[in-house]
Amino acid sequence: MSRKCQPILFCLPLVALVTMGAMEARPQAQPKKATAPSLSTSGFERDVAPLVKKYCVSCHAAPKGTGGVSLSAEKTFPAVLKNRAVWEQVSGAVLAGRMPPAGMPQPTTAERKRLGETLESLFSQVDCQINDPGRVTMRRLNRADYNNTVRDLLGVSLRPADDFPNDDVGYGFDNIGDVLSISPLLMEKYLTAAEKVAADAVVLPGNGPPAQRVSARALAGLGTAGGESGEGYELGRTGDTATASFDFPTAGTYKVRIQAYGQQAEPRPVKMGVSLSGKQVQSIDVPATAQNPQLSELMITVPKAGNYKIGATFLNNNDQAPEDLPFRRKGQDRNLYINYIEVQLPESVKHGIALVLPKDSSDAAWDDATWATLGGLAKRAFRRPVTPQEKTKLIGLARLAREKKTSAEFAEGIQLAVRAILSSPSFIFRPELDAKPNDPTAKRQLNDYELATRLSYFLWSSLPDDELLALADQGKLKDTTVLTAQARRMLKSPKAAALAENFAGQWLQLRKLAVVQPDDSTFQPPLRKAMETEALRFFTGVVQEDRSVLEFLDANYTYLNATLAEHYGISGVTGEAFQRVALTDNQRGGLLAMAGVLTLTSNPNRTSPVKRGKWVLDNFLGTPPPPPPPNVPELDKPGGPIVAETLRKRLEIHRTNPACANCHLQMDAIGLALENYDLIGRWRMNDGGKAIDTSGVLPDGSKFNGPGELKKVLLTKKSQFTHTLTDRLLTYALGRGIERTDRCNLDSMTKSVENKGYKFSAIVEAVVTSPPFRERRGDESGKKVAKQ
Repeated sequence: MSRKCQPILFCLPLVALVTMGAMEARPQAQPKKATAPSLSTSGFERDVAPLVKKYCVSCHAAPKGTGGVSLSAEKTFPAVLKNRAVWEQVSGAVLAGRMPPAGMPQPTTAERKRLGETLESLFSQVDCQINDPGRVTMRRLNRADYNNTVRDLLGVSLRPADDFPNDDVGYGFDNIGDVLSISPLLMEKYLTAAEKVAADAVVLPGNGPPAQRVSARALAGLGTAGGESGEGYELGRTGDTATASFDFPTAGTYKVRIQAYGQQAEPRPVKMGVSLSGKQVQSIDVPATAQNPQLSELMITVPKAGNYKIGATFLNNNDQAPEDLPFRRKGQDRNLYINYIEVQLPESVKHGIALVLPKDSSDAAWDDATWATLGGLAKRAFRRPVTPQEKTKLIGLARLAREKKTSAEFAEGIQLAVRAILSSPSFIFRPELDAKPNDPTAKRQLNDYELATRLSYFLWSSLPDDELLALADQGKLKDTTVLTAQARRMLKSPKAAALAENFAGQWLQLRKLAVVQPDDSTFQPPLRKAMETEALRFFTGVVQEDRSVLEFLDANYTYLNATLAEHYGISGVTGEAFQRVALTDNQRGGLLAMAGVLTLTSNPNRTSPVKRGKWVLDNFLGTPPPPPPPNVPELDKPGGPIVAETLRKRLEIHRTNPACANCHLQMDAIGLALENYDLIGRWRMNDGGKAIDTSGVLPDGSKFNGPGELKKVLLTKKSQFTHTLTDRLLTYALGRGIERTDRCNLDSMTKSVENKGYKFSAIVEAVVTSPPFRERRGDESGKKVAKQ
């Protein structure tokens, strides 16, 4: 690099600040004033107040009601609104049958419905009249967003964000604007990543295209990343294979490199097979250890352009071949670890950024060539048109590399500009700048580029593609028909797999499977991976086939490979590839019967009806129980007071504590219905030699016995489940928590989904056409920050 390029680290923050300043200058739509609510509240005095006086005030009277809840002071609905959070809990508890508590006079079903639904209707009227779209804190790209954006922007296989600090989580997701802060360490990581990505994307003349590399954490198959070196993908059984998918642009012979090492339990080395699309093409000895991994190179011929899988297979685990036994070192096992697999692209293949070289040596020609190379790239990176100030700054940075005006210097200048683009707030953040950011009554519609960005990061966790940006250029994305058509197109794209990984992986808490450690020797890495894959494949199938979301509650099929089918006791499934399998009984079907979910909701040494019941209430019904009160003994605390011969009996004793009874009555009933599944999801009929009782009754009187009947009960609550799933998907799409003022929109969205047959696309369409997704407002908290 020339001497002129040395100040680049000082230039990058400067470009970032200038970029943000240019963005702030862009005009925004005129805000609209919100109207004050005006509604009839006679329903409260007629339908709610008499029932509260009859059934609630005896315990919940001012000044100190039971549990700190007093309901006697509010006589009118305007007074109730000032204490809204408490009255919303009253509505939910009465409708669910949790209140009044057992032993107290109980309202009839009609009275419960009248009290709860009247309150909810009044709150909904308030929210609908306010029609508040809410405000999303400006979000930076999280780790998944960053990796996918770099991939789609520059065509590189690097995953730089894997080295970033973990993203914080809010409201169950890691894309929430309020918690996505930037630390000095993360800023340093951004600058380092920008330098590496730019070097990989801009190929200097004569160097040829870089290799496509898939690291251990991105490999697929039966294994897990994190070997002796802390990074290798572990293969522990003969036949276990780690695979990586590569796009081969043409037919021909390619150089493949695999870095690997072994846990050497005997003098003869670990053997690794290399395969192309499942067919072994070579066997390689791997005598290396973690301290000095081995890099093996070989040539592989592909018959035509397309996507192929390169596999590394463990060929000689020492517990498979009797002839190995005399050589085995006592107490040691033999394993194979893969650090990465990469393919070298041929010289003729275009990679990353296509350089438009200058036509002559004049400064004007160099500037024109620079912008011809960078203009489209910058627009895609910023997800909007580039301002004149930004164009000037980026061309100025590219000039820093000019001394002798060689092609190598031109490429270096492009690298500098790309580093600046990747370090800009317009790339790292997703700005939606308002004319009056501190005015909570200033409401506006998002512009087309902001809509394109929200849509693409919602469904793809990546930047808008050319089609979305073209529609934004034409101002067509505000058209509801165009917007919903684009959403349907994007759901069918392979990129929609990001919705399964990043939304479903967090909604269902599947990411925690990587760290759970059940006390069961059969829970090995292949089974752990298969559990996660089943749930993600199932979710992806519902999305891409546009099936009913009620299949999440129950379905007559699932996706299995041989490992998971054996775990379930299902015959006829062979191989490690996942396939759709029809279910013939009610032991399986739906998310609740999947081993991954059941393992996550168990304790390390036994099942947990409480955890499983809470999981259903939270993720399916949207009614999470409050935190347990203080000073309540743990169920399994050593030497604790709760001793009984069965888990069901211990829970019954636990519920005799009045502070525990109301919440546990519902949680325990649901969780006990799932006791036919052990701590890692295998089917069983007894526990410790005693027959399992899976019967239960919910506070609303619903009765069931076993998981099959429980799922039927949950299906009777399909509106509640749909509302909960819509709530979660809207949270993920917006990047903020759902607020009270979203109630009206959520109710109408749920009705829309029901009217469209509960199709997954119906939820997505309801989300992307909702006011919270298409509009935003200012925020009064900005004034408070400004004063401090």
